[in-house]
Amino acid sequence: MAVSQQPDEWQDALTEAFCVLLGKSLREFDPDASYAVYYSCSDLAIELFKAGFDAGPLARGEIVHPPFPTIPVLGSLLEGWHHFAAHWSIDLGRSAFYAGDPGDGAAIGLPELDTGLLGVELGRILTERSLTPRKIRKAYPEIEFRVHTDGTLFDAMRAITGTMRGPDHLFPLSPGHGVDREWHQRLGAVTHPGLRDHLRHFCRTENSARSDGAFYLGTEDPGFEPPRPVLAAWQVGEAQSWSAVVQVP
Repeated sequence: MAVSQQPDEWQDALTEAFCVLLGKSLREFDPDASYAVYYSCSDLAIELFKAGFDAGPLARGEIVHPPFPTIPVLGSLLEGWHHFAAHWSIDLGRSAFYAGDPGDGAAIGLPELDTGLLGVELGRILTERSLTPRKIRKAYPEIEFRVHTDGTLFDAMRAITGTMRGPDHLFPLSPGHGVDREWHQRLGAVTHPGLRDHLRHFCRTENSARSDGAFYLGTEDPGFEPPRPVLAAWQVGEAQSWSAVVQVP
């Protein structure tokens, strides 16, 4: 096995790659701002509420870490619906929950869900009203999971690109075809070969990303409710799953 790069070399490689993806140097972004990663998957949300889970971690605003001992079903679903999300830590308290369609929350006696709730707020309501997650599944709740990072843009980009575990956990470019032509060319500027292939795998055409890797949306809003400015976003599968980096207050 090849020896892993030293941490400073790996950080330099990531910084170079993130500048390519973002279209400008990390130094050009506000260093005093906070940045966050969100992940959403409609099918995962449906399965999560259908399976049911303890609302306690929501009410306590827990940050849950792999293998998610207090909400194990979440770990299983993340592993099944995303390439590396099961290796993220999730801030349940600051994740956002809202009804699938306006009025669906009111229809089940939870009108607050129509305007959206933070996880900690939803957890407290469920506890106070003696409701279980399964009882509100008919509102088809959507979830914008807040991925736990240190608040820097660098750490947000590490999380969203799946490079947070280091150079020994990169994806190969397989299959070798199906990469978006423009991003195949742009990512040629990434000097680390393994990282270059990893990012090309996640910059496929929309059609190729239906079965492999992901489709890079750039700064396009992938589906936030309500819409918000985005720095970088990806779409996975049949567009039912997305992740995005945003600047937060």
